[in-house]
Amino acid sequence: MINKEFLEGLGITDETVVKSITDAYNADIKTERDSTAAVQKQLDEANTTIKSYSDMDIEGVKKSAADWEEKYKKSEADRLAFEHKTKISGLVKGLKLKDSIYEDYLTNQLIEKQLKFEGDKLIGGDDVISSFKEAHPDAFQSEPVPPKFSYDTHGGTATGATGVEAAFLARNPGLKID
Repeated sequence: MINKEFLEGLGITDETVVKSITDAYNADIKTERDSTAAVQKQLDEANTTIKSYSDMDIEGVKKSAADWEEKYKKSEADRLAFEHKTKISGLVKGLKLKDSIYEDYLTNQLIEKQLKFEGDKLIGGDDVISSFKEAHPDAFQSEPVPPKFSYDTHGGTATGATGVEAAFLARNPGLKID
């Protein structure tokens, strides 16, 4: 340790020189102590972090990650199945079946066959639908026949016309519609 007595023992007796040397020495010592304290703080933080890792349940974390991955895969499979069923239901609705019992039956047949879509086309679906048509020809709605109206405009009245047609013919009494 450098202090006044040490320097006087070396023959340095000038007060100004002794003060300069001891001040410089004390500043160096303070810098080294601060540096040591900073390194000790980093070391303590590193030890705390290492301890937290050693206390961590790595197997539990791995199991939790595997559980979440499994939940994601199931959720994605459910979403794809729902999307597939929705597309098949839309296809079946377009066939204009008489009631929902036939729609559900045909939808379930198509789903059980595990047919896949290629764009909007259900590969193999035409065969299943054709078989269904042959087995259940009465399941489909017949094409509606548009009603025929007859208008007798000679007497100024329209028979068979309702709503808009009647109003139109009432304002146009000379119009002849066949």
